[in-house]
Amino acid sequence: MKKLTMSLAVASILGSTVYASSIEDAFAKGKVTGELSVYTTSTNLKTGTDTGYSLGAISLGYETASVDGFKASVGFMGTTELSDKNGGFANSKPANGNAAKSIMNIANVSYASDKYTVIAGKQAIDLEWIEDYHEAVVGVVTAIPNATIIVGHTERKTASANDASLAEFYKIGTKGASVIDATYSINETTKVNGYYMDAPEVFSAIGGKVSTEVSGLGIIGKYAQSSEDAVSTANGKIMALDLTYKVGEIGLNGGYIKTGKDNGIGSLSTLGDKISPADSGLAVYNADAKTMYVGASTNVVGFDLGAIYAKTKVAASDEKELNLSIGKEIAKNFKAKALYANITSDFTTSGVSNDKSYYFAQLVYSF
Repeated sequence: MKKLTMSLAVASILGSTVYASSIEDAFAKGKVTGELSVYTTSTNLKTGTDTGYSLGAISLGYETASVDGFKASVGFMGTTELSDKNGGFANSKPANGNAAKSIMNIANVSYASDKYTVIAGKQAIDLEWIEDYHEAVVGVVTAIPNATIIVGHTERKTASANDASLAEFYKIGTKGASVIDATYSINETTKVNGYYMDAPEVFSAIGGKVSTEVSGLGIIGKYAQSSEDAVSTANGKIMALDLTYKVGEIGLNGGYIKTGKDNGIGSLSTLGDKISPADSGLAVYNADAKTMYVGASTNVVGFDLGAIYAKTKVAASDEKELNLSIGKEIAKNFKAKALYANITSDFTTSGVSNDKSYYFAQLVYSF
């Protein structure tokens, strides 16, 4: 399930800065941020036991003002189970990491100049195949005109969010993972991006992205391939094309995704991903999977409405997913969102049919 955290988890590593003249002044001018949320979900399975749960979540963060380029940030997340149906809440824990009631998800010191920024400690990272929270050192170089270069190394991560049971940070392989990511803006509408990732004893990968706009048509092309370190494990690869276009107040999008024949995307999604278009996308990364999708979004009297339909085909089998979503800002800093998903599938997971429908709804107040 895609993450819904609306504030701390999507904080930019190049966010706005408040300046101070001394350490005391830095703490006095520091900013407290946070969110309170209530989330509920229910899943109806064609085969197996239906599940569901509700939870309350809180996030609190504090960031000092900048003194001579230095500042510090700290953040916490906590959840509490409000209801549970057939173990749904326990099963919502991310695949890695021990279950936790609360975690310190942000704890870092940073230095910023007009040419580069360095952040060391627990932080949110938002790259093509690396996302969520990491214990890492990240450097962002902006000294080259029209270019941004990101170099980083992460040792531990957690995918915890405000829509599921939390999990503690866990070790990435035996030596963590490193990345170098470079983006160059050719002009106002065209950007090229390339990256290299390496998680020793797990995998390494290269990839790239090109985005442009032609007569209002947004075009994004992506490609990535992994080199698997495990003996006799086939490498993974993926290519994707996404198109967007706006007709009046209606945004349209669609695209095509294809994975490698032998091992799908391999280990590419170990640290995160952004390509699967639907909320679940259970079969998108399977070996030799071909996915086509279409979607639309609009705003009607303050309601954000969205729909997406995706079909993944592997040989003679296919999986279809429909998502319908609605969201609204009820009051200042108070948002509501809901989604309904229906999946019809020829595939199974651990011998159980992937056919299911589910919904979730969430209220979030941020400050």
